[in-house]
Amino acid sequence: MSLTQPLLRHHRPIGWLGRFLVITCLAAALNFVYIFVQTWKAASAAGTHIVDGYEITICYFGPPVGFYPRFFVFVTLLVATVGVFRRSFPRSLIAIVGVAAALSIYIYWWLQSYRVFRNFTDVDIDFLNNPEIKQVAYLYQGTWFDVCVAASIVVCFILLLDRLLNPQQRVVASFGEDL
Repeated sequence: MSLTQPLLRHHRPIGWLGRFLVITCLAAALNFVYIFVQTWKAASAAGTHIVDGYEITICYFGPPVGFYPRFFVFVTLLVATVGVFRRSFPRSLIAIVGVAAALSIYIYWWLQSYRVFRNFTDVDIDFLNNPEIKQVAYLYQGTWFDVCVAASIVVCFILLLDRLLNPQQRVVASFGEDL
């Protein structure tokens, strides 16, 4: 029996909320792959190059600020996706903990970005109009795709908590309806 057969067999019972969580995980994966490729290219370009008889040294100082938050969001959503394929999905604590961890990572990233931007303001650097300081919605080196993934995570978290705490949904789930 291959790995795809159990996943396809469990695909129907996960419902629309499970599919939404899987799509959010795939979006986080694409978001991480995008910055991973950029980081790989920057690391590959580092070193000493000879151009037109001049020796140029390109330094690489490590991944950008948004690399690790995107990585950890992807990993925690991957854990939440494992919780989707459990039999008790709408009330699966694995899915809720994974989504809550992903949400807390975005909150931490936003708080740290706010601290950095406040420091910029203290030394009279206008970070909103500065082309060298990349930010979206006050996420330092964030993109609009990060904001969309964060919004999807908030929606998933609220819906999962609603399914966990709402006793009426438990009765419906016991009759085998598609959640």
